[in-house]
Amino acid sequence: MDRRTLLTLGLGGGVAVLALGAGVAVRQVMESRRAARVTGTKLGAPFRLTDHNGQPITEAAFQGRPSLLFFGFTHCPEICPTTVYDMETWLSEMDVAPEALGAYFVTIDPERDTSEFLKSYLEPQSHRILGITGEPEAVWDMAKSWRVYFQKRPLDGGDYTMDHYASIFVLNARGEVVDLIPYGTAADEAKAKIAAVL
Repeated sequence: MDRRTLLTLGLGGGVAVLALGAGVAVRQVMESRRAARVTGTKLGAPFRLTDHNGQPITEAAFQGRPSLLFFGFTHCPEICPTTVYDMETWLSEMDVAPEALGAYFVTIDPERDTSEFLKSYLEPQSHRILGITGEPEAVWDMAKSWRVYFQKRPLDGGDYTMDHYASIFVLNARGEVVDLIPYGTAADEAKAKIAAVL
């Protein structure tokens, strides 16, 4: 597989880019922890943001039950809506109760993705995936603490899109990363990774 294939998901203009540096860094940390027989990799820093219902949310949301954590944006034409659809489909087909596993969509475009906008985007697709947004700097600090790559890319006419890391983090009940589900992972493989933390 060549470097371009590893770096870019070519979806009509390459809207979302897999950041090789961020992805490799996360995988290297996870592999080193596995070698040391540690159960998971702790990423993330304390945060105080807002969910799509307008309620405060902190890192405590990722404690006490396993979670799926995805960083994306609502104006994404393919990767993000596909990922939301996939998460909802996998969990529904596995008959996973919402209280048994958290599912979160953190925007990396908080300037456009307000709580209200996230709610109108997510709820028609899933009632179990909770959107997270907030003040831009606070959101971006939170994403960086998870080693998530994102970058604004200008488009013609003054618009912009966001390049971003496109894997789902699989967290255990302590909020540690125990696996990744890359974009395009086969359903059976994704479900096996989810089942492993339940």
